[in-house]
Amino acid sequence: MKKPTLDQIAKECGVTKGLVSRALGGKNNVSDTTREKIIRKATELGYDTSKLKVHKFASNRVLLIGSSRILFKEDFWQPIITAISSTLSRSNLIVEYFAFEEEKIDDGLLKKLRESACSAFIIIHVAPQSIVDAIAGRGKPVVIVDPKTFHSEATQFKFSNYDSSYLAVRRLIEQGHTNIAFYGSDSHSLSFRERHEGYMAAMEHYKDTVNKPCSIIFNNDKKYYADEQMLIDALNNNPISAVVCANDIIALNAIKTINRLGKKVPDDISVIGFDNIRTGDFMTPRLSTFNIPRQEIGEEVAKYVANSIKSHQIPYSQIIIRCDFIERESNINLAK
Repeated sequence: MKKPTLDQIAKECGVTKGLVSRALGGKNNVSDTTREKIIRKATELGYDTSKLKVHKFASNRVLLIGSSRILFKEDFWQPIITAISSTLSRSNLIVEYFAFEEEKIDDGLLKKLRESACSAFIIIHVAPQSIVDAIAGRGKPVVIVDPKTFHSEATQFKFSNYDSSYLAVRRLIEQGHTNIAFYGSDSHSLSFRERHEGYMAAMEHYKDTVNKPCSIIFNNDKKYYADEQMLIDALNNNPISAVVCANDIIALNAIKTINRLGKKVPDDISVIGFDNIRTGDFMTPRLSTFNIPRQEIGEEVAKYVANSIKSHQIPYSQIIIRCDFIERESNINLAK
């Protein structure tokens, strides 16, 4: 992507080119609100904010850290990020955005993080250990939203991954299923692994009711969110009647594979996903899933950070956000 010009950023923000230059240059003669507006628009347009001059953050600033892919390109995260920013603003806290490229974390970038003087740090999902090390241990709140890997040095806001998969299995059993599989990638993220663990726990608890577990676990390094041949082999070699998937994209890919085998969802095989992405609600059959309350999560993260700053307390912990089940047409009641 071509780097945006100062004129382009100024036009988008409705301000002068000079004001954009001062804001991006870390000058002090720019209001906090205007600086935040300009930096956010610049990063949305593709400006690399990690290259900005270090701005000495005031005590009312919170640094929101994330890969450029997540902060400005993936629609899934935008409601969470927007809710964090708007909720913090009501507590007179201003969000600064620090975007990084996942493959380009160097000493210069880490130095900028270590030198930042903000009141708290919020990391969205991807949290390389080097970045966590650069901001942890400074007596300031550090929050990671849906951590991709485990970090003991921060408060972790997580989805009800384990519980949701457990409930999915229980619901399928109530509907008469006894051959239930899990389709996902343990190595992809902590959330995926916890969803698999919830599935295994439920299968163990109901072992007198269901047949042995069938875990279809693939490598997701290339982010295809599927291994079609692995799923085909599992379906051909096991009498699977239902599949619990690690997320909705995997579930949608599973449905495509099932259709290619000449089978129908849900008549032959029921499918349940996780995330409640919009695509799942518009497909046929509509996908049963677990809803991630993204706006509410953003609000809770912001409230936690604001309270931690105000109280000067940093109670590192894990906070689990409940994800409610949305039952649609992709799973069927076999007991009827």
